[in-house]
Amino acid sequence: MFCWFDDVRSRLFSTFRTNILVWEIKPEGKNRIVTHDRPIVAARYLVKHKQVMVVCQAGDISFWSLEGQRTNRFSEKNFKENIDTTCLAFDEFGEKFYTGGSDGKIRIWNYNGRVTRILDVGNSTSVEITQIETLKRRILAVGWSKYLTVFRDLQQMEGKPGVPTEWKGDKNEDKKEGHDDDIVCMSVTTFSPQLLATGSSDGEICIWNTSSELFIRRLDQRKRPTNNSQTQLQDNSADFAITTLCFLDKRITSITSSTTGANLSSCGGLGFVRFWNAHTGKLIGEFQAHNDVSTIIMEIDARNKYIGTGDLNGLVKIWDIEQYCLQSNSSNIETNLPSLVTEFTAHSDSITCIDFLEKDTRTLILTSSSDCSVVLSDINGNAYGIFGQPHQWRLDVDLSKRIDDDLQLVQSQHDDDSHENSRIFDDDSRLGLGSEFTNSFAMTDEEMLTKRPNVWESTSIGVSYQEKRTNRRQRNQPTLITTKDYVLWEKTGLAPGGAYGSLETYEPPVIPEQKKTVHSNPNSAWRLNNTADDNRRRPVATTIGGNLKSAFDERSIFPKYILDYENKQRQLFELTNQSQPSNTISSPTANTNPPVHMRQAADTLLKLKRQSSTSTPLNDQKAQ
Repeated sequence: MFCWFDDVRSRLFSTFRTNILVWEIKPEGKNRIVTHDRPIVAARYLVKHKQVMVVCQAGDISFWSLEGQRTNRFSEKNFKENIDTTCLAFDEFGEKFYTGGSDGKIRIWNYNGRVTRILDVGNSTSVEITQIETLKRRILAVGWSKYLTVFRDLQQMEGKPGVPTEWKGDKNEDKKEGHDDDIVCMSVTTFSPQLLATGSSDGEICIWNTSSELFIRRLDQRKRPTNNSQTQLQDNSADFAITTLCFLDKRITSITSSTTGANLSSCGGLGFVRFWNAHTGKLIGEFQAHNDVSTIIMEIDARNKYIGTGDLNGLVKIWDIEQYCLQSNSSNIETNLPSLVTEFTAHSDSITCIDFLEKDTRTLILTSSSDCSVVLSDINGNAYGIFGQPHQWRLDVDLSKRIDDDLQLVQSQHDDDSHENSRIFDDDSRLGLGSEFTNSFAMTDEEMLTKRPNVWESTSIGVSYQEKRTNRRQRNQPTLITTKDYVLWEKTGLAPGGAYGSLETYEPPVIPEQKKTVHSNPNSAWRLNNTADDNRRRPVATTIGGNLKSAFDERSIFPKYILDYENKQRQLFELTNQSQPSNTISSPTANTNPPVHMRQAADTLLKLKRQSSTSTPLNDQKAQ
């Protein structure tokens, strides 16, 4: 039986007869704050979304605010596959992101948690993808082969399975181009025309043209020798491997540094960081950032001022490289260390990712580790907190100033032990007890109970409270405004000025006091004074009849058919009244035959009713 442990991936390999077993070593999670349940692969700050994106090996993807609050989370476990996520990449527009898995597939995500497409890199075989980069309408993947794998024209192939193709400038035995070992990392410039740098596990770096995909030059000054035996190559393979490549874009755009200085940085085996000139292929400088380690990773900020390195022990170092290797020395290679800004241990396991971000003119550092945690720190290594802790933190607090004050306080409270007793009884300004404390033994019990010592300067709570009180914003108290002279010229004694300063002012005239009359009611007095003139001033009311010039005439007002209808109704009424007396005088025994004049009246009445009912002018008027 044989066992071997991989420190980088936290895997234990064991063999027994014909079986090979792989064991995953998980750190003990008791009483420890973690961001995810599995080791973190990458943690990046999204400038467009203003959030921190964290990806772990299990495929869980979470989004956090800079104050430590989780905003969203989704996972790859929906696919019901036991795979490990190995890398993370973003597109050039900030609309999608890519994850590579141990099953040899690239998954294209949107920020809603939906997988829009799956690219099969290994052609249905399990390969390990170490890095993904995006170019114009192309996706590059490396990690398992000495060739570059490219997916082209993804927009035209929407809805179809992506077919991987080879890089046009892959190694040709006749031209001696490309790599001799597996490609494990790469980097692309942000300006146009773009350059592509690829690094292999044998320490070789190749520069490519992304437009033509042709080979430009090789940087092999620190390449592993090929004349060693096979055993030595296996033992020393990690000492030459390149883990990270980064272009110094700010220096490439500069005329002086692009021609002579370093514009490409690499790191890897034995903790070395090297600076190259991509245009000449020359090694400008190198230094060992970490001692006694097999490999390291690094990251450079957007301004090309700081470089951060992390090792397998969780140690992070920040270096100032703003003036490092700006000019090349043709004879010697720069081996001096750049200025070290800070070093701190934020994790208990190997560092997997480092990211720089800018927040309110301050530079913050985001670190992730295999201990399943992500930590946000300032440029001096002071940690704000761990993503996943129960309480959030504030970014407006200057941690460096607060820690310096705490160190001064601790140093002032913990001096040499030989002078401890004398300092307690003599230093009144430190303890705030005064000389009365020395005479405390001479006090009575009642005085000891009523006497309150001053503890504001002798305790950490009191000191912090005093700092908050003194540093808080003062309230604006009401005061005399002396700048507006034209308003306060009487109080200030200055001449009036302003928009109305040339106008003359004078005192208002004095109004004489009115004398009261003998009458108690002023209204009655007014009536008495104005009674004589009331009739003279009041106009006389006129009547309507006095204004009429002629008598009222109905024919000039009403139409003719109305007047005719009224006459007919009047005649009918008169005939009816004439027939009523004759009917009342006749007795019941009288002759039943009516007289002739009554029959004539009845006929006339019936005729008038018929004429009135058939009167077309009146009916037409009613209908209208």
